[in-house]
Amino acid sequence: MRKISISLTDELDDALESIAIAQGTNKSRVIDNYLREHKVVQHYLEIIRSEPKTGVFAMSRKIVDDLKERTTISG
Repeated sequence: MRKISISLTDELDDALESIAIAQGTNKSRVIDNYLREHKVVQHYLEIIRSEPKTGVFAMSRKIVDDLKERTTISG
């Protein structure tokens, strides 16, 4: 697992803290669980799992193409 740093609003931080307390876990586990449940994240996890490990600085060609397509559609 990697450690990252993110900035959150006080309101969101309080909500995550409340959820963590209710679940008996920590905020990072709550964030990890919610991200894994998100459909877009699930989509990219499937792509990453289907391809061989390409290294830290390489990005999946399928993900790059998908992101380009999403940007073109929304932009």
